[in-house]
Amino acid sequence: MSPKGLSIKLKVALVVCLVSGVSFGVFFLLNYNDTVARIHAHSEQLLNRDHKTHARYVLDTLTTMRQDSETLVGFPPISGIFRTRASADQTDPLDGSSLEDWRSRLETLFTSVLENRSGYSQIRLMLSENNWSEFARVNLVDGALTVVPQSELQEKGNEPYIRALQGATTDELLFSNVTRNRENGQAVGPPTLRSTKRLIDENGETVGAIVINARIANLLTIPDHPDEIGRTYYAITNHISPAFPLTAEDRSFTILPTGMSRPVDQHALAGLPAERLIELEEGRGAFVSTLEITDAHVPFSFRIATDVDMGALYATARTELWRNLGRALLLTVLASVLGYVCTDRLLTPLQALVKDIKLNTGPRLSPIKSNAKGHDEIALIAQNFTQLTNDLIRETQRLDMVLSNVTEGVITLLEDGVVEDCNPAACRILGSNAPELNGVSLLSLLGFDVEETALILSEAKAAHESGVPVQREINSARADGKPMVLNLSLRHASYIEGNRFVAMIRDVTARAAATEQSAALISALRRSNAELDQFAYVASHDLKAPLRVINNAVSWLEEDLEPYLTDDTRESMNLLQSRASRMERLLNDLLHHSRIGRVAEPDAKVTGEQLAKGIVELLEIPGGITLSFSDAFLGVSVRKLPLETILINLIGNSIKHHDLKEGRIRVDVETGDRFLRFCVEDDGPGIDPIYHERIFEIFQTLKSRDQLESSGMGLAIVKKHIEVAGGEISVTSDGKRGTTFEFLWPVSVPQQDKAA
Repeated sequence: MSPKGLSIKLKVALVVCLVSGVSFGVFFLLNYNDTVARIHAHSEQLLNRDHKTHARYVLDTLTTMRQDSETLVGFPPISGIFRTRASADQTDPLDGSSLEDWRSRLETLFTSVLENRSGYSQIRLMLSENNWSEFARVNLVDGALTVVPQSELQEKGNEPYIRALQGATTDELLFSNVTRNRENGQAVGPPTLRSTKRLIDENGETVGAIVINARIANLLTIPDHPDEIGRTYYAITNHISPAFPLTAEDRSFTILPTGMSRPVDQHALAGLPAERLIELEEGRGAFVSTLEITDAHVPFSFRIATDVDMGALYATARTELWRNLGRALLLTVLASVLGYVCTDRLLTPLQALVKDIKLNTGPRLSPIKSNAKGHDEIALIAQNFTQLTNDLIRETQRLDMVLSNVTEGVITLLEDGVVEDCNPAACRILGSNAPELNGVSLLSLLGFDVEETALILSEAKAAHESGVPVQREINSARADGKPMVLNLSLRHASYIEGNRFVAMIRDVTARAAATEQSAALISALRRSNAELDQFAYVASHDLKAPLRVINNAVSWLEEDLEPYLTDDTRESMNLLQSRASRMERLLNDLLHHSRIGRVAEPDAKVTGEQLAKGIVELLEIPGGITLSFSDAFLGVSVRKLPLETILINLIGNSIKHHDLKEGRIRVDVETGDRFLRFCVEDDGPGIDPIYHERIFEIFQTLKSRDQLESSGMGLAIVKKHIEVAGGEISVTSDGKRGTTFEFLWPVSVPQQDKAA
């Protein structure tokens, strides 16, 4: 039978069969690939999780080894041995113990540690003298603990880990390369990791070291996780240094779990991407991750690798593929039958669609319902028509909701400016209801005459293309006569029924009042600043004049009465001059304090080295005081003023209040993204914490002015300069010895203009 003789129902059934069969086949094949990908991805997640567990295990083991070394250094036998060796009679001055007593106690301590650490094979105390000879040593071999006799102790000065210790500049614990254990210079044991903790005397000299040996295979016994994918093992690669060459046998090692004998070659592992499950030959897969050891003193890299059987991993996916293909065949047959039956009813929705269109013709403000069902073209037309109509109804209701609830008044005007429609907010602002506003000229209602109304409407039309509305701020009144300030925005618009004006009004009465109040406050601030300038003028001229007269008069009296002056009268004259000078300095500092933040400072920039040189030249530094600047300070670039004033005050205070013949003052700085942290530190008498806030107040001194000449304004000036620039200052001192002033200084300090 030719295709032309087939019925529509049969054609549809055949098309459904063909499309369904191909679709299901492609779908399940894609699903198989997706399942394999998901199994692969999930396996990578599980392997990554397992590797993190192994990584924590390795890091915890190294941390335990580090902690054991640190703990051993702090035990009494270590300090006792060095005290006894330093004693002339080789007897501990604290408890009378001999060197052999301490050696025995140390060996007992080493024995206890080895009994509690399954991976350790040896613990030694080594002294730097005699080519780093062993002083005490305990071995753990095949479960048997052995205290090595003194006659068998060795010199280890030529071993790489001792040479590395000698060349290191840190006091931190050092790990060695993982190499075969060496006895008397010969490699005779399994791969071993050594931790070396330097021992330092009170002079900072290296006098010995605590060395812990651990057989790496015993130290890092691979945990057995029953739900783990594949077999996990560890690969260690030593870092090769020209100073400490390694033999080919000692460059890398592999730690295998029980029963595993054929791992991936380390060179091949190094070429595999990290944290990816990679399929290799013969159905094998490998997942490798690198353990990130942030300690710079670990001279080897550590990889965790898992060998995976890829065939077993994907077996479930293959079984599921065959099962799904069988389902696809069944579903294809069912789809063909359903297509044949459904085609028989293909044209049934047509009459229902026509009926729905007739019933739903005309505007409606409530959603309509469609009785058309199915997914054919006719049913879709009916459904889409219903959806379009309902969308328009919902959009109309949404716009009505928006206009009804906005706080700004929205008004549409005809071409002549007469109100066509308005929202509730416009009625509320104008104090009228919608019927009262409709048909009224809005601009006339707001107080504009005919000419002004025509001009504003013309401006709105002219501004239509630019998209910028006409703006006006209007002093008007509500219907009840209450005054108000309105912001009017008028825009010309066009739509299918013609041209309109859209006006938006906003009640800004409160904002206008706030603006007026702000202007009044600014005016008051200007008057206050003018009065402060007048006070500064009086302080700098009128108040200083009598003080100068007093100083001059005292000098003249001393000259005229020189033959008649006694020690008491001279002391009184000096006291009078001192008080006058103190008052003049006080006025100068008060004037300086009042001008901070109001008078522009020079904007010259200098380097820290130039700033330090200028400070030293301006200060009188006594012979016993040492003033130093850090390299960081000398390298910064800053504005000279007012930073120079701040540092001179802080350093000058340190010099002035120092109570010892010799003292040290250090100036440092730390750079940040937004601030520089300056630090001025001295070893003077300190400041009691109860005065840490008071010292920054004006006219405050910690000593009587008769004991130490001071205006009490220095730190107040410092604090104000810093706060005006946007920084902050603090003081640290226990009140007994030493004081540190720290302050934050913005990296970019704006130029301070004089206040209005």
